[in-house]
Amino acid sequence: ALTDLVLDHCGIESTAMSHLCEGLSTLSTLRVLNLSYNCLGTEGTRHLATVLRGCHDLTDLDLGGCGINSTAMSPHLCEGLSTLSTLRVLNLSGNSLGTEGTRHLATALKGSNSLTHLLLYRCGIDGTALAHLLE
Repeated sequence: ALTDLVLDHCGIESTAMSHLCEGLSTLSTLRVLNLSYNCLGTEGTRHLATVLRGCHDLTDLDLGGCGINSTAMSPHLCEGLSTLSTLRVLNLSGNSLGTEGTRHLATALKGSNSLTHLLLYRCGIDGTALAHLLE
């Protein structure tokens, strides 16, 4: 069974993401998913959030540089992230999360006991956003 799927820099946009997610929804054994540097945006992250709810073994999720902003973070992506009880590594670097998106992310990750690496460089995070993460 497929456990690692790396599709970085593949030019995947929101329309293609809906088709990709149909296939991803059948991969219950997926542990690593790398979609970095694809233009997912708000619509693509909505499709992904639905899939994440069924990825019970996912340990590494890389969404760096995917055009995710505060609108894309809430509520859809954050709801999907909050269900990932085995997630150890989350990369959201290079997305414009800002204070609002980071606040939503902090809420989504609040109950996570497994997360050991959270990568958020170049996300437009200020002191207020950082405070939300550290609460």
